[in-house]
Amino acid sequence: MLALVLACDSGGESAKDAKAEDAAPAAKAEAEAKAVAPPAARPPAPEGTVALGKLYVRTCADPHPCPSMKHAEGKAYCEGLNTGGLTWRLPSLAELESWRGEASLTGYDVMHWTGTAWEEDAGQVWIYDPGSGAKTTAPPDRKAFTIRCVGSPG
Repeated sequence: MLALVLACDSGGESAKDAKAEDAAPAAKAEAEAKAVAPPAARPPAPEGTVALGKLYVRTCADPHPCPSMKHAEGKAYCEGLNTGGLTWRLPSLAELESWRGEASLTGYDVMHWTGTAWEEDAGQVWIYDPGSGAKTTAPPDRKAFTIRCVGSPG
């Protein structure tokens, strides 16, 4: 013989449970509205830059050539830029590598300083030649290389 047992809620919801159930649809609607909302409009690329991914990258095209400096000077140069209301910095090694072959960037056949320190020796920084794909590390005060700044909103 089979016995079937059903468990039923007594219907005696507490006030706390009722409030939680009332809040759930509102929270769900708010989350859905955020998911459907269009992304914030991207500001236009400042003169002498191009938008690549979420960043703005200096093109190095005249009349905005990219300077050649030692690492510390280049880092300060980028951080001191006041263009387009963006926050400027040196690109990472991965960012420079990802832009290889990008037609909108000029002056890509020389070594560029990155903002990426070598993992095995923090006293060395990666330099990268996007034209050939060659990369190596160098002490930051070794010599001047190209400075190509990248900017991001806020």
